[in-house]
Amino acid sequence: MPKIAMLVSNRHDPDPRVQKEAEALTKAGYSVCIYAYDRLHEISAEKEIINGVEINRIRTQLVPYGKILKTGKGLRQFRSIVKKKLLQSPVDIVHCHDQDTCSVGLWWKKQGRGKFVFDAHDLYWTWLLLPNPKSLIRKFGALILKRRDKKYAQNADLLIVATGKIGEKNGYQEIYNKWRENSVVIFNAENNYSDSWSYPEQFTIGYFGNLRDYKMFKTLIDAILLIDEKIRPHLRIAGSGAASKEIAKLFDKFPQINCKISGRYNHSELKSLMDESTVQYCLYSRKRGNIEFTVPAKLFSAAACGKKAMVNFNSLASEVCNLNDWGWEVDEENINEISKLIEKLIHTWNNLSTEQKNSQFPFGEFKNKINWDSQAEKLVEAYKIINKP
Repeated sequence: MPKIAMLVSNRHDPDPRVQKEAEALTKAGYSVCIYAYDRLHEISAEKEIINGVEINRIRTQLVPYGKILKTGKGLRQFRSIVKKKLLQSPVDIVHCHDQDTCSVGLWWKKQGRGKFVFDAHDLYWTWLLLPNPKSLIRKFGALILKRRDKKYAQNADLLIVATGKIGEKNGYQEIYNKWRENSVVIFNAENNYSDSWSYPEQFTIGYFGNLRDYKMFKTLIDAILLIDEKIRPHLRIAGSGAASKEIAKLFDKFPQINCKISGRYNHSELKSLMDESTVQYCLYSRKRGNIEFTVPAKLFSAAACGKKAMVNFNSLASEVCNLNDWGWEVDEENINEISKLIEKLIHTWNNLSTEQKNSQFPFGEFKNKINWDSQAEKLVEAYKIINKP
């Protein structure tokens, strides 16, 4: 039975994409252990097994989110600990989720001990730009990270990317093709839920996931305030992240907006959360440079749970929505345009009969849903290729 060590720089509580991939490979006959970085010492179980996948959470000193120097030091300690564990319990493949774990996989390969898989969930170097895309220091740092990404992509035995070309829009694969070919696209698709979703009576905009981008919520508030208070939508937000406290404080300043916020949730709770929303909010700042090439996991989750979404115009996500009727595109910088779209959707919802509101597709049916089963098959096939003698 081939052994795989998966590395992820979050606490894996569990990380949906990482867990889905690990379970798919476990079902295919591999032995998988996930080494996760619990930087805030938040998870009580340092070791556990979830659906056949072993989880080993590693702690260093406490490392708050958003602290660049402390994060860098903590990650180095995490990687050093993982190396020691791999020497104690060798594996055939080191599967690295995102760039900040890749040095371990490359080290393992150069020692001749096994294969190295680079699983690029995102354009990693763009995250450094998020707080201030105009900062020269951050731009220089992002350039260094991009060069590292290139090195890891070129040296990996298998390169997995989260998106590829759809219609006329390029994805991550087309960016990585400049550095190497033969990458495999594994969309972060959602599980295949039954058509048993429901909708709240009051039109409600939902957002469930990482709370990192303060500006996107400020934009949403500004857009909602332009709508007559008699018909304003409710908001339902759930999740955690580097900006979660600031975002909560932001909504506290606007009590005239009906917003329910809750914290971290388990992926098994996603379906019930989605049932509390009418549509999903997937509008992100594109200034850090990755949004036009990605399909947010929230869009796949929304579609799987029968909810359409508002997405960035002129992006890979908007191409998906336009081709498959998964939602509506809008200029994320144009508050008036966002407000008008929300108001239009509210009027559409309010004009539906009770029977229509209780139907499975009050805003029209979806086309070509992508579920995780198809992506799991692609992952297993890709592993078969690199495991050939």
